[in-house]
Amino acid sequence: MPQRKQLTWTELRVGLFVLVGLFVLAAGIFYVTGAGPLSPKYRLKTYLPDASQLARGAPVRLDGVEVGNVESISLVPRTAGKPMDRKKNIEIVMRIDRSYQHDILTDSVASPRTEGLLGNRYVTITRGLTGTPVPDAGVIPGTEEKAMAEVVERSAEVLGNLSALSTEVRDLIRGVQEGKGSLGKLLTDEQAYRHLNNILARGEAMVTNIQDGQGTLGKLVASDEMYNKVDKGLDNVNVMLADVRAGKGTLGKLITDPTLYDQTKEAMANGNAMLKDARAGKGSLGKFVTDDALYEKLRETSANFASASAKLNDNTTTAGKLFTDPKLYDNLAGLTGDMRLLIGDFRQNPKKFLHIKITLF
Repeated sequence: MPQRKQLTWTELRVGLFVLVGLFVLAAGIFYVTGAGPLSPKYRLKTYLPDASQLARGAPVRLDGVEVGNVESISLVPRTAGKPMDRKKNIEIVMRIDRSYQHDILTDSVASPRTEGLLGNRYVTITRGLTGTPVPDAGVIPGTEEKAMAEVVERSAEVLGNLSALSTEVRDLIRGVQEGKGSLGKLLTDEQAYRHLNNILARGEAMVTNIQDGQGTLGKLVASDEMYNKVDKGLDNVNVMLADVRAGKGTLGKLITDPTLYDQTKEAMANGNAMLKDARAGKGSLGKFVTDDALYEKLRETSANFASASAKLNDNTTTAGKLFTDPKLYDNLAGLTGDMRLLIGDFRQNPKKFLHIKITLF
C-alpha cells in the first residue's frame, strides 16, 4: 500500500508538470499570435490591385525595419450593384508589433516590394510624419509596385540594343581590318603610314631647328633680342608714365595742371549763365529763342519764299517763263553764237568795224 501511494504521487507530479508546460505553451502561442486584448501585436489592413508572389507569413517592414508579417491574403468580395475598384482588388491583413503603432500613422503607405531582382516579396510601410496612429484593424492606403514584367521588358529591350550595338561594332572592326573607310585605310594603307611618318619627321626637324635658334620662331624662342626689345619698350613706357605723373609734357600738364580744370569749370559756368540769359530772353540769342515776333517773321518769309518759288515753277508768269520756256534758252544760245562770230570777225578785220567818215560843210 505505501508503495502504491508513492507511485501515485509521482504520477501526479508528472501530470502537474505537463499541465504547467501546456499552460506555458498555450500562453506563448497566444502571445505570439496576438490573440487577446493584452497581446503585444495588432492587425492592419491594406488593399492592393495585385499580390503576385506575395505569400502568407511574408515579412512586413517599416522603412526597412521588420515589424510583423502577412497574416492573410484574400480577394475582396463583390458587392451587388457596385462596380469593383481595381485598385482595391486584394485585401492583405498584416500582424504588426504594437510597439510600432505610434510610427504607423494615417499618412503611412503600404506597397509590395521584391528583394533584389528575383528575391522574395514582402510588404513595406512608410513611416508616418503628420498623421495620427492607425487603430487596430485599421486600413493603410496601398500603392502598386512597378510590375516586374515591365522591368524584364526593359531589360530585354536593353539587351536587344546591346546585341545590335555589338553587331555594328563587330562589322565596323571587320571593315577596319579589311581596309574599308577612312580609319581602315589609315590603319592598313602603307602610303598613309609613310605620309604620317614623313610629317612626324618634319615636325621633329622643325622642333630641332627651333631649339637651335633657326628661323623666325627659333630666334623668338632662343634669342634674347626680342626680350631685350620688349624690356626696353617697357622701360620707355615707365619713363613716359613717370614724366606724366611729374607733370612734364603736354599730357602731363593736361593731367596734373589745375589751370585746365579751372578754365573748364569757368567755361561751364559761363555756358550755364549764357543759357540762363537765353532762357530769360536776354541778348540776341535770348530774343531769337524766346521772341515770337521773330518766329512769325520767319514763318512769313518762308511763306513768301514758297509763293515765289511757286510762281517760278508756273509757266504763265514772266519769271516762270524765264525759267521754264525753252525759247529763251534757244534765243540766248543763238545770241551767244552770233556774239562769238562777231567777236571773231572783229579780231580778224577791226578796220571793217572802225571805219570813220568825216564830212565838211
